[in-house]
Amino acid sequence: MSETAKQPNEPSYCSNCGCVWLVRQNFCSNCGDQLVKAFETVTALDETIDFQDLDVGFTNEPGFPDSLGKMPKSMGGVTWSGGQIVLGIIIVILALFSVAIVSSLLASLYPAEEDALATWISVHLMLLVIIATVWHFGLRHAMYPLAVLGLDRVQRPLKRTVLMTLGVLATSLVATSFYAGIVDSLGWEILVPPDVDSDIIFDGPAILLTFQALAFVTPLGEEIFFRGFIFRGLMSKRSPWIAIAVSALVFSVFHLNFGVMIPIFITGSLLAWLYWRTGSLWAPIGAHAAQNALAVGLHALSG
Repeated sequence: MSETAKQPNEPSYCSNCGCVWLVRQNFCSNCGDQLVKAFETVTALDETIDFQDLDVGFTNEPGFPDSLGKMPKSMGGVTWSGGQIVLGIIIVILALFSVAIVSSLLASLYPAEEDALATWISVHLMLLVIIATVWHFGLRHAMYPLAVLGLDRVQRPLKRTVLMTLGVLATSLVATSFYAGIVDSLGWEILVPPDVDSDIIFDGPAILLTFQALAFVTPLGEEIFFRGFIFRGLMSKRSPWIAIAVSALVFSVFHLNFGVMIPIFITGSLLAWLYWRTGSLWAPIGAHAAQNALAVGLHALSG
């Protein structure tokens, strides 16, 4: 057995910048270079390990489970800092206003359904902004970026993931309905969640474009940013409950409406919890998409 295998806890050094690298780290804290020597150390201990059969899990040490016998196949974890999370939030906030202006100008060319078209355009532009922001501040140093976010596959057992997703969806709908009933009965109009604006929904068969934008593109972009980037980044530095609360608060504030801030905070907390417990971003995307689809569908039927 090699000397490295006999002493697996000894530090090694980053081949890129020379910074000290503990064996249980999965990226260089100085330059973000991906860990190779730790995997070489473990394979020296047991050359029979099949990394393709191992699961990816959340840990306090990003991307690296407590047991060396359960190493993630992704070979990568969170490489972005709290400062980069803040910068990402600032970029997306600024983009919201810029995208709104661009979308309004383009939609004005089709005044018949100007608001619906402006919404459709802005949703897609924001997805591009979010992907670019998360890539630049969070994923460009990752060897397997989809695995870092939990977008590579649905974590098994699949049945458990589906049941948890449905449970979160049901809890969110009940909590939102319960909240709306309370504030309405108390007469707190400023806190009553607004109805879906009919102007942002296309008429006739074109309503499929609204479903595509609000029930697929919007959940995809928001889950990548608020859960995949913000919550995932905070998880590596804070307790799961602090990460859940902070990411849900940011998610709530982004909606800029007093009537939805509390229910959105509840929903954001549930979605972050679901992401944490399943390890797959597809689970909160599914719950989020279903809730948006129900909202648009019920409005379309009532109209």
